Amino acid sequence: MSSSLTCLVTDFGSTISADAIDHLIGQKPVDPAAAAALRTLHNDLALRIILASNTQPYETRWPALQKAGIDDLFSVALLSYPLGVRKPAPLFYRLVLAAAEAPPEQVLFIGDNLQRDVVAPVAHGMRAALVRPQGLRPGEELPGQALLISHVRELPQLLRTA
Repeated sequence: MSSSLTCLVTDFGSTISADAIDHLIGQKPVDPAAAAALRTLHNDLALRIILASNTQPYETRWPALQKAGIDDLFSVALLSYPLGVRKPAPLFYRLVLAAAEAPPEQVLFIGDNLQRDVVAPVAHGMRAALVRPQGLRPGEELPGQALLISHVRELPQLLRTA
């Protein structure tokens, strides 16, 4: 999979974030294992990394990325509130592809929501990985070549061996 992969697009909540809110920054912090994986993907595999997240007016995501020391890994942050468009609107994914500066087949979109982070990106020609510690829910089915992982920390090894 990694041979032609040039860009990783990641959701935030429940994909790279911890579960509990850090009250000092007013949002969920980045999971340290996810931060380490993103560093590896950026530094060792030379992937361009984009944040693509549905947000509320008060959610900037930057305090969490800065506190984790990974804000400099992100080339672009596509946050729905300031953009005025949310996943799964087709325009959101067109913006992702424009920011990726790569053909859709070279972009891997990861997230915890089957429809918004896997089905919709695949429909736009991207690759996708669903991040679910408990696996698929009853009645859910992954499209085509989409991956199922329990945590972002699995990606570096998975992409190296693919």
